Amino acid sequence: MKKFRPFLPVILVLVQALAFAAASPPPVPVVKASTFPAGAVQEVMDGIVARLYAQESIEELRALDEAQVMAFITPEERATLATKYWCFDANVPVVVSILRDRAQKVVPFWMAEQGFQKSALEVCNAKYTYEVWQKTCPAGPVGLGINGFEKQRPNYVVTVGPANAGDKVTLSNFFPADQKLLELRVGGFMYLDWPDLLLTQVPKELEGQILLPSFRGRAREAHLVDDAFRLTAQPAGQVPDQVALTWAGDPKSTQAIQWRTDLSVDTGVARYRARGEKEWKEAPARRCIIEDRMVANNPKLNHFTAELSGLTPGTVYEYTVGADREVARSAAATFTTAPAEPKPFTFLWMSDTHNRPEVGPLLERAAKRWPDAAFLTVSGDNVGTGQYANDWDTLLGMWSGFVQTKPYIPGMGNHDAIDGLGPDLIMGLFDLPKNGPEGITPGCAFTLRYSNALLIMLDVTEGMEQQTKWLEDTLKNTDATWKFAVFHFPPFDPDGDEPEILKWWVPLFDQYHVDFALSGHVHHYLRSKPLRGGKVVDSPKDGTIYCVTVSIPGDMRRPQKPDYTEYTDFSPKAFCNAFTIDGNRCTMQAMGQDGKICDEVTVEK
Repeated sequence: MKKFRPFLPVILVLVQALAFAAASPPPVPVVKASTFPAGAVQEVMDGIVARLYAQESIEELRALDEAQVMAFITPEERATLATKYWCFDANVPVVVSILRDRAQKVVPFWMAEQGFQKSALEVCNAKYTYEVWQKTCPAGPVGLGINGFEKQRPNYVVTVGPANAGDKVTLSNFFPADQKLLELRVGGFMYLDWPDLLLTQVPKELEGQILLPSFRGRAREAHLVDDAFRLTAQPAGQVPDQVALTWAGDPKSTQAIQWRTDLSVDTGVARYRARGEKEWKEAPARRCIIEDRMVANNPKLNHFTAELSGLTPGTVYEYTVGADREVARSAAATFTTAPAEPKPFTFLWMSDTHNRPEVGPLLERAAKRWPDAAFLTVSGDNVGTGQYANDWDTLLGMWSGFVQTKPYIPGMGNHDAIDGLGPDLIMGLFDLPKNGPEGITPGCAFTLRYSNALLIMLDVTEGMEQQTKWLEDTLKNTDATWKFAVFHFPPFDPDGDEPEILKWWVPLFDQYHVDFALSGHVHHYLRSKPLRGGKVVDSPKDGTIYCVTVSIPGDMRRPQKPDYTEYTDFSPKAFCNAFTIDGNRCTMQAMGQDGKICDEVTVEK
């Protein structure tokens, strides 16, 4: 045995390390509010922001200007911000053109330093006009810098052409790695998050060049000035708040509960019991850290989700959430599971709430009119900026009395995944069904069955074609009496139809008879006559009713009322709609912010 003794310390160290690893809890997931390409620029920006917090007051942070930022960053940080934001290799000498929004006040610091010069060329789409800055680069690596330190919404885009006539340009080794390649031409597009924004003017000198599209949200990647640092009116504390109900499973037997605390509370438990029972049951919560580095008074917080299962249908439950101790817990609240068999029920529908102050009183008024409403769904644009944690603080603060007792089913709108930045924050905040189509972010498109009604939540911010087969399979295989499609962009509207939705989804609504299609986005109210194939039909039995609502006062406009509409309201009015289902009868009522019913329709089968 003596010959093995020299290895005993090593073995003991390995055993101890393995035991420590087994005993250590897994790392807590971090959900970052703004998702940017992971790389050197993101690391540098994280370091800059951390150093700013350590050295500056909140007031000084909120007053930062371009000159102060340039004086604050180190030469090494400056070099990274100038060259590591957008990179690729060219096989031959090339002319690199930066197409930069003419309305941007400050030219990014690195452009002149790298030798880019402003040309007389201009590129236009229906919304923006772009200056063209150009530089000839030798074959090899090309490194470009940030869009700037302000929140200039349209990020610059890049075109590349040969410096020498006859050369064929090949680009490789991209950062970001998933770079798409397009051709610069009239009728093409520049932004992956807005492919319908088409180019209307392209100079001949650039026509046909390789276009590197971007998404508009990349302009926020280095945002440090002009209200970059934000404040929340409701920073998290030890006592759980923003308690919100959702469903990730069957509403008859499950309930998801979400809440938040500050970082001092690292555990969470939901305690619950059927009303009238003595004993409490417990469901441990999973924890993640929500990080929005630009919320100066609450950049990080703990977010908890407890999933309750094995519940009895049609039952009122009492619950409370918080740490696994008798302090710092939420006040007791209740929820009610869905009935085992179809019974009459009501659900509420809103759209384009945008965390505006008007939507708090509007939902309160609706809850008083329909006190037994089973849940609320929103057809997108829940908040103004989906990657701002403080926007969600505002919305959930206003709705706290409702969402603590009634589930909230948020749909995806363009503001929720604004400018191509993605749905990470909304998906981190809410536990939603993961039964959607492959290739779409889980929780962004899904189905929810409640009693004899099926809600099909569709995501207009991701591939509409990708969701089509799943949508057809869902409609083909359901036995629900009532079918509701909920999505953000309306396929039929006087502001303009949505060709992709008309192409991929509307034919399935016709074929499998979706009863109501619920949308928003255009900030007015509209209810169509029953439509099939885009044409008015005699009965809702033969077609779909398309509804558009808005829950904040829209702009006063007078568009021409289309022939296919039954009821429209283009005045600056806010609405909350209620659907009451009783067997083969469904009644929709639209309530204005004054509490009066503005529109009503009943459909019978």
